[in-house]
Amino acid sequence: MLSNEQRNLLVKTYMEMPDAQKLAKVYHVSVSSVYRIVRQMKDTGSVDLRTGSRGRKPSLSPEDLEAIKRTILEQPDITIHEIKVKLGLTVCDETVRTRVVEMNLNYKKNASRLGTGASGDSRPAGMVAEMAG
Repeated sequence: MLSNEQRNLLVKTYMEMPDAQKLAKVYHVSVSSVYRIVRQMKDTGSVDLRTGSRGRKPSLSPEDLEAIKRTILEQPDITIHEIKVKLGLTVCDETVRTRVVEMNLNYKKNASRLGTGASGDSRPAGMVAEMAG
């Protein structure tokens, strides 16, 4: 991979002597790389490496994150899945949960927790109260 300095020198040399084959050998790159770098200079005015566009792109936009935050603040007992459905998000529940945790917001963990039952008891709170009374 050529450094930015080498890329600038390659373009300067190409402008003086447009022989892509020779330049490719001198710089140890392919002929198509020479043409690509020269075209990049003509199109953008720079041959610098474009490192900012690398990597995985965020699946939730800043607007999505703001909507999630607003939803949780308005309705604190909403579950992650309910947030996803309400906002029409096309990501998985875990993606939403990860972003909520990063924003340090509290959310309801489980829709099936309707009340307080006996510790370790999987029956709904109403059923436990009926049995006790």
